[in-house]
Amino acid sequence: MQGFETEIARDAEQSYIYAKDTIRGRFRLGEAAIAKSAYYSFYYAKDVLRGKFLQGEAAIAKNAQYSLAYARYIIKAPWWEGEAAIATDAAYSFGYARDILKGRFRLGEAAIATHAEYSYSYAKDILETPFPLGEKAIATDAGYSYRYAQNVLKAAFTLGEAAISKHSQYYYHYKKLFPKKPRPAFFKY
Repeated sequence: MQGFETEIARDAEQSYIYAKDTIRGRFRLGEAAIAKSAYYSFYYAKDVLRGKFLQGEAAIAKNAQYSLAYARYIIKAPWWEGEAAIATDAAYSFGYARDILKGRFRLGEAAIATHAEYSYSYAKDILETPFPLGEKAIATDAGYSYRYAQNVLKAAFTLGEAAISKHSQYYYHYKKLFPKKPRPAFFKY
């Protein structure tokens, strides 16, 4: 059996499958191969070890998706080693802030700020205050601009008015919420 296992141990996928489905437990001989893959390292930790896989953490820490998954399902706490990778993606940064940190994720804010939906949700649900870094992205979407004005700023959102004005329903409600103040009679037009 040793020769057969040595052959399997050269490949991450085969090592993972062998550990999970055949021996239904740890396969130390294949761990070096598994540790080279973020995907197999995460699933080996989750499905086989049901806990941390220290040897595979370096590979996992280079991948945003599996860093978030490792923090969420394996460590169940902030995982500093994976934050640099997580911070490269808006969705994973938002998920990390919401589900793991349950608060602000400064390192991921640049990525979050590139996406209208995540910028709005980050401001409303995580920061509970305006998110100036994400306002440019929010301003590209009528719905998120309207909601940002209504639910976060609680005031007019000048930057988003161009997008809002292109959507009749949002524009109608936006004008009712934030009517333009009439200019004084002495103001020269």
